[in-house]
Amino acid sequence: MRDDVRLTRDNVAILVDSTADMPEFIAKDQNVSMIPLLVRFGAETYRDWIDITPSAFYPRLRAAKELPTTSLPSVGEFVAVYRDLRSRYDYVYSFHLSSKISGTFGAATVAAEQVDNVTVVDTGICSSGIALLVQRLLMRIEAGTTHQGTMDYIAWFQENLIMLFLLDTLEYIVKGGRVGNAAGLVGTLLNIKPILTFKDGLVTPFKKARGEKKAMQVISETVAERTRPDAPLHAAVAHAEVPDKAQEMIDAVRQTGRPVESSFITELGSVIGTYGGPRSRVLFVLQE
Repeated sequence: MRDDVRLTRDNVAILVDSTADMPEFIAKDQNVSMIPLLVRFGAETYRDWIDITPSAFYPRLRAAKELPTTSLPSVGEFVAVYRDLRSRYDYVYSFHLSSKISGTFGAATVAAEQVDNVTVVDTGICSSGIALLVQRLLMRIEAGTTHQGTMDYIAWFQENLIMLFLLDTLEYIVKGGRVGNAAGLVGTLLNIKPILTFKDGLVTPFKKARGEKKAMQVISETVAERTRPDAPLHAAVAHAEVPDKAQEMIDAVRQTGRPVESSFITELGSVIGTYGGPRSRVLFVLQE
């Protein structure tokens, strides 16, 4: 694709995988499509966000003797989706969770070699962070941008995004093998709240806080340290069965005194929820 290609609502399709955990207003956008990952409880297989929703997933997760397994779409499935989108749009942008924690980006990249004008992006993140990226890109496409402008913005977004994960327990993410050395954060029996982040595409320990109130203070202080007081923020939170706690994260962002221009709360789907566990929350904040 040429760098100077003009992108519009009429010629661009955006594809995400289901780990983007999109809120309804983005999921229903006419330019946005989703390809599901899979979650398996024993011999039963479900398509994330299609066959199983968070309200059905978390009770099963809590009751399961073994952690469910997850898997990615096949190359053939990606090819079929790309061809369908290309029959209706000139260009496709395909956004996927970090390649350091899933092979989804790799499968999408192989598939894109078989369909022209498909750009595959390793977001380096997951969940509502991807949804936030899509939201901001849609606004830029509406305002008028180019392919090069879009790629430049994606790189800037990845560099400037604040990412904080608050888990109720490290049990699920450690069992699932999606975190590195977390030994220093173990301590949930003492009311220690482990706070994680993404670094170089991997989930890594960030800080630990004793109790919920302290955790919110850490979040507020971190956002304040990494943002300017003179520009608005955009925030996105995804949660596992705790909408009130998700709102507390938005409130912690507002406690910085920075204006919050936009925010949304969504749910953690079954794939990300497998590793985050019940009552987990993820916060993404961007200042443009």
